[in-house]
Amino acid sequence: MGWTEKPSVLRRGAAPPDQRTSAIFIATSCLLHVALLAFFVTKASRIQDIALPASGGPSPKTRAQLVRLTPLRSFPNAEASAPAAEPERERPRPALIKRYTPGAKVVVRPERGAAKKSATDETKTSPKTVAAAPQADTSPRWYSADSSKSTSVATDGDFRWAYYLAAIRNKIGSRWVPPPGMEGRLVKATVYFRIHKDGQISVASVETSSGYAFFDQTAMRALLAATPLPPLPAGYTDDYLGVHFGFEYQQ
Repeated sequence: MGWTEKPSVLRRGAAPPDQRTSAIFIATSCLLHVALLAFFVTKASRIQDIALPASGGPSPKTRAQLVRLTPLRSFPNAEASAPAAEPERERPRPALIKRYTPGAKVVVRPERGAAKKSATDETKTSPKTVAAAPQADTSPRWYSADSSKSTSVATDGDFRWAYYLAAIRNKIGSRWVPPPGMEGRLVKATVYFRIHKDGQISVASVETSSGYAFFDQTAMRALLAATPLPPLPAGYTDDYLGVHFGFEYQQ
């Protein structure tokens, strides 16, 4: 039976071939599979020689030796791996520990006080007598650089603000220019005036004359040149302060 005699075999839906044709086809397919399987088995079993670059020829056949790792018997214990804790130290005991013994006698000691001096000690030490120092001149005075002229201040009543007296003494004394022609003489004059709370002066007059009119005029001129004076201290309650201002010149 040929293919040309039965064209219906090539068409879709035609009748299948007979049993003989199917058996031949299956046998041929099995032979091809066996041949392919034998080819792959023989190809994979061959040992391929690989030559390293450093070597001149193929290296001898070597086999790699596998290392078998023994598994751990158990997991490590977390408590065992932790560092050992330090032993607890003993607390220090108090330095003084007195145990009470039943029936023991209790001794009461007197309190410590100041040491009493005996009669012999009192006779040995005697108070030292210190001589009183001479009273210094407390009157506020002002001296020039060459000590040729000086001024002094006195007030009516009790005035405790010494810094204020020093301020007006320096201001008036720095503006005082004694007259010439007074060499070898000690000349004094006192001027009285009142200082009000704002520093202005009033009732200025020569209280004690020096005997030289031109000398008294220089004193009054220094007072007017220094006006107004510093205001009175805030703690001073009176309306004005009476001042006796002395001028003294010697050369």
